[in-house]
Amino acid sequence: MKAYCERQGLSMRQIRFRFPINETDTPAQLEMEDEDTIDVFQQQTGGVY
Repeated sequence: MKAYCERQGLSMRQIRFRFPINETDTPAQLEMEDEDTIDVFQQQTGGVY
C-alpha cells in the first residue's frame, strides 16, 4: 500500500484497497502470482443530494 501510494503521489488517506492487505505487505507475503491485480479506489466524501 505504502509503495503504491508513493509511486502514484497519493496519500494513504485518499485511497481504499479492495483486498485484505496491510500497509507493509509484499506480493510474496500475499502469495500473489504474475498478472494478479488489486483494485484500488480513491476515497470520495460528500455527494450531491
